[in-house]
Amino acid sequence: MNPDDLVAVLGATAGVLVPVAAIIGALGGYWAAERKSRREAAVAEANAVAAASTAESTAQDRLIDQLQEELGRYRDENDQRVNRLEAKVDSLTEENRGYRAFIGVQRDHMAAHGIPLPDWPEGLPR
Repeated sequence: MNPDDLVAVLGATAGVLVPVAAIIGALGGYWAAERKSRREAAVAEANAVAAASTAESTAQDRLIDQLQEELGRYRDENDQRVNRLEAKVDSLTEENRGYRAFIGVQRDHMAAHGIPLPDWPEGLPR
């Protein structure tokens, strides 16, 4: 092949390859921009979901705190009520012991003086 033919072939090839390279470059740029746009949209969506999740968890945390405070108040009130009831039971137990002792003294007195004793009530311990 002579040099003039070689120059002509290279010129024709370059004339075809330059526009093809420009088209490939433009398509590559478009695809890169499209991919970047999709990635940015995905990041924005993830950030929005995270913000909504944070707001939701904050509201849930406030509700949990409120319920724990209410539960603490309920437990305190319940402890006070239990303490009052235990004090009443202790007081009534002492009173019951006093009455039982007095009944024993009365029954002994009645027996000593020949007074017939009434039957012991059914269901009561002796």
